[in-house]
Amino acid sequence: MDPSSDSATAAPHAFDAAPLSTSPLLTPPSGGTAPTAPLPRGFVPLLVLAAVGAGAAQMSAALLTLTLKATALDAAGAATIISLSSGIAGILTLFALPTIGTLSDRSRSRFGRRRPYLVSGAASFALGGTLLVTAPNVPLFVAAHLLITLGFIAAGVTTTALLADRLPADRRGPAAAFLSLATPMGALLGMAVAQPFGGDLAPIVAVPTALAVVAMLLLAAVLREQPSTRPRTPLHLREVIGIFWVNPLRFPDFALVFSSRLLVFCGVAALNGFQALYLLQHLHLEPAQLGRAILLTVVVNCGLSLLVAPAVGKLSDRLNVRRPFILVAALVLAAGLVVATRATSLPSYLVACAVIALGQGVYFAVELALATRVLPDPQNPAKDLALIKVADNLPVTLVAAAAPALLAIGGGGNYAALFSAGALCAVVGGALIMFIRGAR
Repeated sequence: MDPSSDSATAAPHAFDAAPLSTSPLLTPPSGGTAPTAPLPRGFVPLLVLAAVGAGAAQMSAALLTLTLKATALDAAGAATIISLSSGIAGILTLFALPTIGTLSDRSRSRFGRRRPYLVSGAASFALGGTLLVTAPNVPLFVAAHLLITLGFIAAGVTTTALLADRLPADRRGPAAAFLSLATPMGALLGMAVAQPFGGDLAPIVAVPTALAVVAMLLLAAVLREQPSTRPRTPLHLREVIGIFWVNPLRFPDFALVFSSRLLVFCGVAALNGFQALYLLQHLHLEPAQLGRAILLTVVVNCGLSLLVAPAVGKLSDRLNVRRPFILVAALVLAAGLVVATRATSLPSYLVACAVIALGQGVYFAVELALATRVLPDPQNPAKDLALIKVADNLPVTLVAAAAPALLAIGGGGNYAALFSAGALCAVVGGALIMFIRGAR
């Protein structure tokens, strides 16, 4: 399964199609953002590379290096250290996503709105990775975790905002698909580059961190942004509160996208959050088999999602239709969760993972592109896209809160109830998308 419950997000409406490499100034779309400089050659690959590099640095930490460092600091208390650090990082994420998005939208820097946050995000990754290797105590360990998290947030906010800023609405499908898959792709890359180094912490941290830093700086170096011509205005208290809120009555389509994403990701989190326990307790794997089994689920998830997402994104662009694809994706994902309830062995569980991966691949191919069509302020997409990304993170907390009661049904260990509830959430989330009126 997708090892993060994180993913990327993006923004608005239709441009006149023009070759990306020849790059005359693009004509602004209805309700969209007008690019003010030609697109550099290879813009989309560089955009995706920056997001994947950030995913590699973040997910190698989440899946491996934080655990290794916490164990080195205090083997007996490693679980407590990681829980504390992850809780603080989770709170930071919920507040930092819309805050960084708003600051980027309001930036009047002569270097542009997005480039300063690519550079600062790269610096945060570099400092966080260095501190993670050298931290002699828990407070500095937590500081390292927070710096890595900030780097990942900055990368996610800026890459998705650039998608909305610079690409025509009818050509965002494949790029949006790859950005949505950047975190699982990064997880696979981060785990792959870690394999040759065993438990040696320094190279396991340094290699994926270097990938993130180089990729983000490379995108920043080729990006050409002109400063915003809008006058600088003070941020009043009402606007500060508005950073974390969009009125669902004024912007019902945006609220539906947020709610749909939240529910679909609850379905994903139902499996992701309890996968290791499910494999141990229900499928009776030995602890020594767990790492290989989880790596197999990552390979299945990422491989199949990558196989279908770009093609579906391109088809969705050609048809100029998003909503039916999202509904089908949610139904397929829900079917995979139902299949997981009936798994009796690792191979049958991998079949369920494959079905879910197909659903996720279709979902990631189109959902982000749809979100870009319904933003409350298309001229300033970063904040609202960051709010959409909050819907990736909240399900982890919501599912964790509901899971004990669901698992306790019938005497305990009722993973069928947990996964079935996740399937129901995914179906409802898919159905909500059909009520959107501002996009097809």
